[in-house]
Amino acid sequence: MNEGIFEHPNETLVRNLFEAFRRGDAAKVYAAIAEDAVWHFPGRNNQLAGAHHGREAIFAFLTKIPALSDGNFRVELTDVLANDENAVALFNGIGERNGVELNNPTCLRMRIEEGKVVEFREFVWDLYQVEEFWA
Repeated sequence: MNEGIFEHPNETLVRNLFEAFRRGDAAKVYAAIAEDAVWHFPGRNNQLAGAHHGREAIFAFLTKIPALSDGNFRVELTDVLANDENAVALFNGIGERNGVELNNPTCLRMRIEEGKVVEFREFVWDLYQVEEFWA
């Protein structure tokens, strides 16, 4: 955060969520997600595709990412835009898996209620690349 510039609390929530994911801080990731949240991940034929309903399912989805990528997948957060109900995180998903490389600009739209994320909708630049990477 730039000194003297106000950061919306939901922007702080999302930045902290990304930092916790980067550090592997499961407790902080878990705490930021509502119990009945849902995460929509694009695709049809990849191992992460579909709607993941509930905090436990989302947590299983998130822990599957490093498992599938031998721990080398990472996100590089570019920016976060937020208001009282929504936040959008712009980031690149980067990794290598089974000889396939991924460097895909992504937009993650989050709906936030009472300081917790209740819905995630992930939008990727190159769906074919994402499908191949997580196949």
